[in-house]
Amino acid sequence: MLAIHRYYWPDSPPYASMLRAIVARWGADGHRVHVLSTQPSYKIGAGLACQPDEELLDGALVRRIDLPSEHGRPLTRLLNVARFAWAIVRQARRTGPYDVIMASTMPPVLTGAAARLAARLTGASFIYHCMDIHPEIGRLSGEFRHPFLFRVLQRIDAATCNGAARVIVLSRDMAGALNNRPSRRGVDVRVINNFNLPSFSDVGDVDPPGEMAKPAGCFRLLFAGNIGRFQGLESLVDAMHRLTGRPEIELAFLGEGRALEGIKSRAGGLLGRQIKFFPHQSVEIARAVIRTADACVVTLVPEIIRYAYPSKTMTYLGEGRPLLVCVEAESELAEFVKREGVGLTVEPNDISALADAIVSLADDSRRLSDMAGRATQVGNEYFAQEHVLSIWSRLLEEIGAERKPI
Repeated sequence: MLAIHRYYWPDSPPYASMLRAIVARWGADGHRVHVLSTQPSYKIGAGLACQPDEELLDGALVRRIDLPSEHGRPLTRLLNVARFAWAIVRQARRTGPYDVIMASTMPPVLTGAAARLAARLTGASFIYHCMDIHPEIGRLSGEFRHPFLFRVLQRIDAATCNGAARVIVLSRDMAGALNNRPSRRGVDVRVINNFNLPSFSDVGDVDPPGEMAKPAGCFRLLFAGNIGRFQGLESLVDAMHRLTGRPEIELAFLGEGRALEGIKSRAGGLLGRQIKFFPHQSVEIARAVIRTADACVVTLVPEIIRYAYPSKTMTYLGEGRPLLVCVEAESELAEFVKREGVGLTVEPNDISALADAIVSLADDSRRLSDMAGRATQVGNEYFAQEHVLSIWSRLLEEIGAERKPI
């Protein structure tokens, strides 16, 4: 089979590592697996070395193509999308045949369309792994806001879904969004959520660097991950401005992203005091910093939860951290947090409720401890790596059985 994603381990997006774990599991199950990706390029400052163009990794043959740097170069970015799409079709024709081709939604829309075309040309079954649903997210961000462009891209993606043997999403909300598309036609949509972010290092547990250690007597609220346009982090900072009378409450950000400088500016006089920023770290150090937190934040701007599911949730729970979740109350994530007793939920953009929730967590250590215990149990029950990978194993078995002649 062929697994496709623009970024693959050791590149830094979470899915780059998750896909490696899925591929390794399929290889251990006895499948011949190829991977098509690109040289590490997700973060300019990550300092990742150039990887071999081809290598055997976990028994899978990984091929990485080299694309020009696109940061700050929108035309190059569009050309890279086309180059990667062409590489997908060429790989399937030259190194196949494959029984199964799987692609994720990065880059959006055209990667899935190219993978579906490659599957049709070579007789493979196609799995569309929708980590996000595009172009709907692009419409919310403004990237695909033009009505004509949005309709064209949605029709392309709907055709990709309609032609897939399975469409994999991360939540019932995402499944509902696909099923409500006007051009839906008999799509087999399955929910397989992600697992705790895997580490492929032998280092084991580490302590956080000294500058990231939690000060004595501090209640630390932590956001870890991409500091981007969809997270709604402005409300979190605004809530902290209402808590200047509680200097022991600290909000820490771990990560980088397009919205970073704007969030720092919004912090104003709280920067470096009650609001701190730590740069992107390795998985091992990130986990160590997460363990210093008293509670961890998951927040999204309105409507995004219909088209995406924040995978940081699994990493937080895997480290036994209670959650403060700022998403719509009717979403699967909010209902899950309330049902399982692993944290508190607040509607997006409700700054007063958010400030009250932070104080509630900081002032009730017994409740917080109970939530932490539940977080560990729930993380192991729903999002343990072995549990989720076994579902991926069964999925390939199921598709393989369908391909066998009767």
